[in-house]
Order: sequence, then structure tokens, then C-alpha cells
Amino acid sequence: MQIIIVGCGKMGSSVAVQLVAEGHRVTIVDQSESVIEQISNTQDVIGYVGNGAVFSVLESAGAKDADLLLALTQSDELNLLSCLIAHKIGAKHTVARVRNPEYAAHMYQISDDLGLSMTVNPDRQAAEEIARVLRFPAAMHVELFANGRVELVSSKLPEKSILNGVPLYELPQKLGGKVLICAVERGGVYTIPGGSFVLRGGDTLYLTGAPREVAKTLRKAGVLANPVRSVMIAGGGRISYYLAQELLKSNLSVKIIERSRDRARVMAEQLPDAVVLNGDVTDHDLLQEEGIGSTDAFVALTGLDEGNILSALYAKHRNVSKVIAKVNNDSLETLIKGVSLDSVVSPKRVATNRILRYVRSREASADQGEIRGLYKIADGSIEVLEFLASAENRNLLDIPLKDLRTKKHILIACIVRNGKAIIPGGMDCIEAGDIVMVVTEQRLMNDLGDIMEDVR
Repeated sequence: MQIIIVGCGKMGSSVAVQLVAEGHRVTIVDQSESVIEQISNTQDVIGYVGNGAVFSVLESAGAKDADLLLALTQSDELNLLSCLIAHKIGAKHTVARVRNPEYAAHMYQISDDLGLSMTVNPDRQAAEEIARVLRFPAAMHVELFANGRVELVSSKLPEKSILNGVPLYELPQKLGGKVLICAVERGGVYTIPGGSFVLRGGDTLYLTGAPREVAKTLRKAGVLANPVRSVMIAGGGRISYYLAQELLKSNLSVKIIERSRDRARVMAEQLPDAVVLNGDVTDHDLLQEEGIGSTDAFVALTGLDEGNILSALYAKHRNVSKVIAKVNNDSLETLIKGVSLDSVVSPKRVATNRILRYVRSREASADQGEIRGLYKIADGSIEVLEFLASAENRNLLDIPLKDLRTKKHILIACIVRNGKAIIPGGMDCIEAGDIVMVVTEQRLMNDLGDIMEDVR
């Protein structure tokens, strides 16, 4: 696909790297000459210096022939205007990054008028991910598939778990067999395990299944934590606003600490049911005074990654049961692996996954198995995809899974049929209309048929 990206900040550059790796023709538009020079020297992209909301700039960048334009600057207004102009010039599809809650709430009403195919709100999507983890505190990450009927949950296996030393083929006897461990991380090495794989304490497990079955499995494995009822949030930015909204809907107690007096006042007006304090989260005396030792969860969401890590580590030192930190810097996220943080959330990663899923869906033929979900785990080395099986996938329908000639390092993790999640065995079949969850080390899978070996 021919793709134009307007805005080459952290998110734009991250998306560009992924799209180039997947073989797309990428053009970058940014007002900074040094930014364009830097990414042009490191990636196979075409760079244009200019304002991505100006007709002549987008025309020169090839918007008329573009399959997709992604407007990912820091300005919502510029993004929306860029998409409108690109649509008028002839771009087939446009996606805008829109973070302002006042705009985001009404996007569905004006998307057609603006020629928008989709909007991306990294802050809201990061908040939703954090809220899912807080509702499931034993998890490090929680991703939903099949409209919430299937969960992908990552959790660390305790040394004292009944699963320590157990091969996967014994799991049905131990746990009932209604979840699937689709990936394991051990010592920085990620594996899509077979039946003979033996679990060890300290492994990070990626489990999939119906939400109730996943919870039951984690409880039997000894890793289900106490429910979260009170949350302390460091920082009063957009993610904090969206997160507090979600938590208050669930009747959780929410306390927000924001350094800026003006911003704290705005948050207090917007969230009357939350406790909003003006203070510095690096002040440990303040945190103690406000009850950090008795809160169930602490979420660090300031604009500074390093500050988030340090305040989260302090919360862990104070024995807070669930600690989450927002970290957008990839190198920092790599450095803090192995420390005692429960979860790290990256708005950039969440939004990038959403954009990649959309691009893959556009690539896939309309009459083949459509990508409905995409999630990268294991530092991006493993993908979990959700496909809709169609009648066009005749080469793999109604055939027992044990007889399918699938590619190596591919696992059919779950099938959703008539609203029910099925952990498949060798005799199960895929039927037209099923939602199929595939775990793979392969790249560039665009439809369900890509799981099959090429037959010459």
C-alpha cells in the first residue's frame, strides 16, 4: 500500500518503522527538516518538509494516489484538517489521531463529513487497557478479542504454584482444559509452547480463553490477586481523565495527584466524584499522608517516563498490591525489565497496534478472512490475530485441526462460535462464520488462509 504519514513524532516514527518492515511504500510529511532527514537516513521512506494541512504539500506528497493517509501530529485540529484535505485530493482512506476528550466524544457524528475512515485516541485506548488490568489485578496485560468473549492475559507464574514443573499436556487434568497457554516468556526468550513444554516458576504466561475460565485458571494456579477497590493516580493528564472516568463507573475510589494547580482545578471540576489533590508525586511524605500504603493500586501517568518509573517503584516499596507505570520510551521499557513493576503501559504501542490492524484489514480481500483484532506480545516477536472465517476459506473449513497442514510456529488458540469460546482440540473444525484466534511468529498474515502451508 502507498501510505502517507503526517507528523513524525514518537508515534509517527513508530508506525513508519512497522509499516516499512511490512513492505509498504511510506511517505513522511513533517515541518521539521531535521526530523525528516533523520528518519530518511534510517528508514526506506520518502520525506517531505512542510505543513501536512496545506493542499500543495499533500498534493506534492502524492495524496491523490495514496491508499491511506495517517495524520499523527500533536495537534488534533491539524490532523483533522489534513485528513479532510487529503480526502478531497483523492486519498482512499484517512486516519486521524484525536486526543481531546471534547472532540473524541463527537467524532462519530462528523467522521463522514471529514472523510475519516477511523480515529485513533492513544490516551483513551491506554486508559481502557489500564482499566482492564485493574479489574483483573493478577494480570500484567489484558487484551480483549471477539467483542470481549475471549481474553488474552499475561501473568507471572509464582514459584509455589501447582503448575510449577508441570508439562502442558497435563494441564487439562490440573485445570479442566478450558484455557490455552499460547506463549511463554522465560529469561527473555519467548516460545509458542508444545504439549511437552514444562512450566517453571517465574515464567510469564500468556493465556487465552473465556474471561470466566481465565479467572478460574489463575485462581487454581495461585496467581489471582485481591480485587482493586481504591486507586491512586499520579498525574492529571488526558489518560488520567479517561481512566478515572472508567474506574468511577465501576464504583472504585479514585484519588488523583497533579502538580499543576490549574490542571488539578480542571480535573476536580470534570471529575466531581474523584478526590483531586494539587501536589508533587515525588514528595514521599505527601504520598504517605494521602495513604499510599493502604491503596489497592497505584498508576503513574505523568508526562515523564523516568518519574513514572521511580514513583511506581516507590509505591511497590510501600507494598501497594498493583502498580502500573506509563512508559512510552522503548529503550526505557527494555531497561526496566526484571524490576518489580507489575505492568507497563505504552500509549504509543496501543495505538500502533490499532493502526497496524486497520492497515492489514485494508490489505485483506473483502471476501477472505478479515482481520478483526491484532495484538503484539513478547516484545513484538509474536502476534495474536483475530480472523473471521468465511466461505472463501474452503481449504481449511470443516477439516479436523489435526489434519490441517498449517505452517510452523502457528497455533490456533481459540474459536468463537455462536458467542461461545472454544479451546480447540485436534478433532475440532473451523466453520464459516467462526471467529478464529491465531498465535504466530510469522509476519504479514492478512487473512486466515495465510496459516496454511503452500502446496505446490
